[in-house]
Amino acid sequence: MKKLIGIICVVAALCLTMTVFSFAATADIVNTSVEGTAVVDGVKDEAYDNAEALEFVQKGVNYGANVVLDEPIGYAYIINDSEWVYVYIEVIDDTIDKSNVNTYEQDSTEVFWMDDNVKYQLRCNFDSETSVSGNGKDWAEKGAEVVGVTTDTGYAVEYKFPITDVLNNQIEMCIQINVCSNGTRNYTCYILGNQDGDNAVRRLSRDETDWDVWWTLTLAGEFEDTREETEVPALEITVDNYQEIQEMSLAAQVYGQESVSWSNWTTVGYNTIDFGETVDISWDFDQYTLSGLFTADNTNNWTVTPAFAIQISDNGTLQLPDDAEVGDTGDSARFTYTYSDVTITATGYDDVVISGETVTSNWTIKEEGGWQSGISRTIDLINPIMETLGLDLQTTVEEYLPAITNVSLSVSYDAYELVTLADIEEFLVQLDAEDEELLASLQEYIDRVDAAEEIINDENSTLEEKEDALDDATKAANRATKLSEDYEKSSAAAAELKERVEELTATVEALSGDTTEEEALETEEEVAEDTDSSSSSSDSGSTGLVVGIVILVVVIVVVVVVVVLGKKKKA
Repeated sequence: MKKLIGIICVVAALCLTMTVFSFAATADIVNTSVEGTAVVDGVKDEAYDNAEALEFVQKGVNYGANVVLDEPIGYAYIINDSEWVYVYIEVIDDTIDKSNVNTYEQDSTEVFWMDDNVKYQLRCNFDSETSVSGNGKDWAEKGAEVVGVTTDTGYAVEYKFPITDVLNNQIEMCIQINVCSNGTRNYTCYILGNQDGDNAVRRLSRDETDWDVWWTLTLAGEFEDTREETEVPALEITVDNYQEIQEMSLAAQVYGQESVSWSNWTTVGYNTIDFGETVDISWDFDQYTLSGLFTADNTNNWTVTPAFAIQISDNGTLQLPDDAEVGDTGDSARFTYTYSDVTITATGYDDVVISGETVTSNWTIKEEGGWQSGISRTIDLINPIMETLGLDLQTTVEEYLPAITNVSLSVSYDAYELVTLADIEEFLVQLDAEDEELLASLQEYIDRVDAAEEIINDENSTLEEKEDALDDATKAANRATKLSEDYEKSSAAAAELKERVEELTATVEALSGDTTEEEALETEEEVAEDTDSSSSSSDSGSTGLVVGIVILVVVIVVVVVVVVLGKKKKA
């Protein structure tokens, strides 16, 4: 059932979240700020005059096919004072559009920064409409500001955010422009070399090394380090969690999806990789065709790269709270896996081989409104295909993809929260050693039960002695059970003691019951004797009373007779 839930989550997530990546070393991009303070009103202050004009010429790898523009469509200027970073962005655009209900598919800019190792993302369009998703909801409470205005050449947006997470006088950040028309995002745009910024939104913290596509800003002035670099330890293995870890699995599948309206996706096969195992995977396309899946319309006339990739996902391990609302996050975990070189075979073309790697993914499941994100990572296939074979996007989609016959690789599930199968096995060896040691120490409690049994079975022992012996045996068995509850062999020995004590209890209760019956019988006999004695006394008393009454009557009669006779003589 758990795996079925995982499949459902994966399929739902694919409908809207699938993007591909071909990471460049974007984290190596360094830009420099200059000293200054600005009023955040959408107007470019003189303070920006000495700032470098960062040109936006690089289309995103996902939304723009990684194309470099002939001329910039915007410029960014960055300054800072002792507390704040100010970013002024000029966008050159003669078709400003916000007809789509999704703010990210409206003409807008986005700025990303870290605050206490949490991603803050602030999106703003040309009339100051702002939006964030998930992390960064409290940006205003942090003192951040943003204003958007229209200009003669398009629009401008000005941002202010706090200087946080400083290391070596530098911070990490990213800037993005969303270029839209007719209700559709045509492409995203970045400074040169930052094409993988398309995935900046996926980076929830600096620990998200999969999505390390931000760049570095060197601050003007001198700042103390405020970034706390902490090494997160491996999960502690316990008797309560080691079996659950062993039962976890990852899932792998191939999917294809156009990325303009998030539709026309498909999957090929579904493979499960159990914890600590390596699975050879081969997806056969003989009975499957990618022909017609992607068209000029759903790729914005071959400018938006469709998704064709391998997805590695958590297979249902991460769960959301039952009452999760849109934007809420749930479970987080680190998964380490290794995938081998990926070989793509297509009729009429040389094999394309994509180098494998070992990846530690920090995944946090997030509610997006009927589907979940943050539960997978993708291995891009389409960009390496184009780079290896020298094909443009249209040729790749229309000719190469339908010719694919096989995609193969192997995937191993190496660790969960840095715990490996070898760690589990080592833990089990240690657990067994502790079990054996404890089993030997339980002899003390076994001896106490043996001694109690001897007393209880001794006919010469009094009932009180038997009851005391039973009480000690019960305490011994309970203590043994408590000590051994985490150990298999010791638990079995303790269970045996409990059974013996139950038998001894029954024996003592029976003896106690017999004694009570004898005492009751003796009491009844004594009562009977007392009753007989009382009856005899009562009978004697009754007889005496009768005799007395008779004598009294006789006396009275005699007296009356004497009196009567006396009266007659006088007469």
